[in-house]
Amino acid sequence: MLADLADPADFGNEQDWAFEMKWDGVRVVAYLEGSSVELLSRSGLDITASYPEVADALQSIKVDSAVLDGEIVAVDRNGRPSFALLQSRINLTRPGDVQKARAAVPVQLMLFDLMELDGRSLIKAPYEQRHALLSELVATADHPRVQVPPQFEGDLVAALAVSEQLNLEGVVAKRLGSLYLPGGRGRTWLKIKHQRMQEVVIGGWRDGRGRRGGGIGSLLMAVPESGRLRYVGRVGTGFTDVDLDQIADRLEPLARATCPLVDVPSIDARDAHWVEPVLVGEVACSGWTRQRRIWQPTWRGWRPDKRPDDVRVEHPEDAPTPATNQLSRRAPDELR
Repeated sequence: MLADLADPADFGNEQDWAFEMKWDGVRVVAYLEGSSVELLSRSGLDITASYPEVADALQSIKVDSAVLDGEIVAVDRNGRPSFALLQSRINLTRPGDVQKARAAVPVQLMLFDLMELDGRSLIKAPYEQRHALLSELVATADHPRVQVPPQFEGDLVAALAVSEQLNLEGVVAKRLGSLYLPGGRGRTWLKIKHQRMQEVVIGGWRDGRGRRGGGIGSLLMAVPESGRLRYVGRVGTGFTDVDLDQIADRLEPLARATCPLVDVPSIDARDAHWVEPVLVGEVACSGWTRQRRIWQPTWRGWRPDKRPDDVRVEHPEDAPTPATNQLSRRAPDELR
């Protein structure tokens, strides 16, 4: 189930809601069957081999079978989730690479929902019942790597304060009494973020200059619109040298001769290297320009748990319509 973006002002009676932390990790569904554990990403990829410590911890839960919903997070030396750190664990499959990364970057599983228990579907059970059963179930494991984090019932202000204090991404609000909607969105799960983020589909890259000469300078971003991928700008900041090497390795096999995006300015297209638009990333940003480009994007990392058709504009009220765009003056990022 997915959450829609919301603003604190959208809530009426907060007593109708429970508030959880937004952990800034990778979404995962865990399937437990006897002593077997399988971890699937939102896109359906089997990522069990990438996070063996999580699979081992889930095996300690005393249950015949269960389907659990949660998020894998990497923690820094202060015990705080770090999406940047998690990037070094994403997509690793070779045992040697996984073991090396596991020692350097430990991960935990934050569980927040229970869809099935011992063969019985719970998706039509009310949220608070599912959460109570989940807490009881995970308590049987008594393993620090698997947790059911505390909630803030009816107190959004307190939840936001704690989230900001812990330097988390934000808060997820869940309406009491609500059902679980597999693969869907509903106004019963809402996310409130401290900082603006935007998921993007990567359609190409441009050459770097200066110390980045001979490598990647920026990535060309897009969002789905009316069955096509509309260009929304390029991101060239937020990368480490390791990031750039890994990005190059990831994009090289996806090279193609033609542009997969629409509305790409000639200045950005003239030296672009195009790729199949199958990879999703995430940027932090300041909003949208009048030219319908992402304003001041900073790269945060890949989102292997998302498919291109999962991407949507997070703040549509700030993204001008095509008609508005035709009448607007040139935006700052187009003048540089």
